[in-house]
Amino acid sequence: MDKLIKPTETNPAIPAINGMYVRGVVVSNRAKAFKRKDGTGTSVAVEYEIALQPGVAIWVRYFEPAKDNTVRVENDVVVEFPKLKEFQQVTIRATRVRSDEHTGQLVIKAGELVVS
Repeated sequence: MDKLIKPTETNPAIPAINGMYVRGVVVSNRAKAFKRKDGTGTSVAVEYEIALQPGVAIWVRYFEPAKDNTVRVENDVVVEFPKLKEFQQVTIRATRVRSDEHTGQLVIKAGELVVS
C-alpha cells in the first residue's frame, strides 16, 4: 500500500525538460567556412556526426567568427572550432529535426548538448 502513496524517485540520468533527445556516439567533427550571400561576412558551419543504433545523425551548429571567440578563421580556412570528444556518448536535445532527402539521415538543425 505504501508504494501507491509514495511519489516515485526521479532518475538523474533522465533530463527534466520535455522534447526529443538524441543519444549516440560522436564519430567525427568537421567545420566549413562560407561567405554569406548578403556580403556581411563569414560564417562557420560545424558538423558533428553522431552514430545512432540504426544509422547516423548530423548535428549542424552555426557560428560567427566576428562575435564568437571559440571559432577562428584564417584565409577562409577554419583553424579552430568547438569539438566534441570522439567516441564519447552524448545526448542532444533536438529542437529542429529533419530527414535528408537524398540519404535519409537524421539532421539536427537546432539543438543543445545535455550535460549529464
